[in-house]
Amino acid sequence: MNKTNQILTNFRKGTYSKEDLNKLINILQLPVDEDSIDVSMFMHWGECTDELIGEEEHFQQILAEIHHVINLKAPKITWSRRLYSGLSRVAAIIVIPLLITLSVMINQNLKDNKLALLQNTVNVPLGSTSEFDLPDGTHVSLNAGSKLTYPMSFTNQSHRIVALNGEGFFKVKKDKKCPFIVRMNGMDIRVTGTTFNARAYSDEPNVTVALVEGSVLLGKETHGNTFEPSSELHPMEVAVLNKAGKQFTLTKKSDLIKYTAWTQGITVFDDDPILDVIEKLQKLYNIRVVIQTNELLQYRLTATFINEPLDRALKIISLSSPINYHIINGKQNNNGTYGQRTLVLRKATNAKN
Repeated sequence: MNKTNQILTNFRKGTYSKEDLNKLINILQLPVDEDSIDVSMFMHWGECTDELIGEEEHFQQILAEIHHVINLKAPKITWSRRLYSGLSRVAAIIVIPLLITLSVMINQNLKDNKLALLQNTVNVPLGSTSEFDLPDGTHVSLNAGSKLTYPMSFTNQSHRIVALNGEGFFKVKKDKKCPFIVRMNGMDIRVTGTTFNARAYSDEPNVTVALVEGSVLLGKETHGNTFEPSSELHPMEVAVLNKAGKQFTLTKKSDLIKYTAWTQGITVFDDDPILDVIEKLQKLYNIRVVIQTNELLQYRLTATFINEPLDRALKIISLSSPINYHIINGKQNNNGTYGQRTLVLRKATNAKN
């Protein structure tokens, strides 16, 4: 250490020799006593003033040689090490977000699969209507006494399957990769994006489908999401299936007001049999209808009701046909409410045969 101090002193005073310079370089290359050398050099550095001692080019030479020694001792960064370091940073930037995204996707898929298994059912009471959107954006209007069952999510599903008991007006969200299937009692519907009305009450003899726009396949949806088509429906066509006799008819219409007006609060009868009129009245007004004269079953009715109350509708019917009626109010329940009313229809006494 005394020799090192002497050499440093000579450098500070500017009286160093070439031999002193070589010795200092050798000392810097030694791996031992580095802490002691650092302390000694720091002490001598503190004793230096701002005065220029010796020739400046000598100092520049010393500085250059010291830098050379440092560069020799410093570990070299190869191109592979630089590449590895860069890739490590890139991996940290890319992989971590990917892992987060993958985790979110897995959790979302599990959530969607669970929701697809969960079924939601909308029940519309007699005397009411309802409209809402399905999870895929399909708009549905349900008529009185109808029920629609559908999954809570259609995501990751090969088909969008719903079950209808009653009457519904559908504006199906277009998706060619995921067909929309309506399961009904006796006949099913398969579409990818279209507008139609379907009436399929379990207590009625017929299933009716009226196509407004698009195209519809009628048939049967079997297990495994396999659809077996039996007929294709085009716009302004109405298909009717008699469930008992399996009789199927397809008719071209000039308009579909009779089948779709109910969504606007309008009920249209167009030369309809009295039994069809009774079925609609029972659901529209939440009443029970009793026919006292079987002869009435031979009559047909043409009329239009626009948000008419029951009394007004019955007056219109009695004026346009030989039918008399009276209403029996329901019994009062323990909670103060009244039960379902009964409508009794009979042939008018002054009607001609």
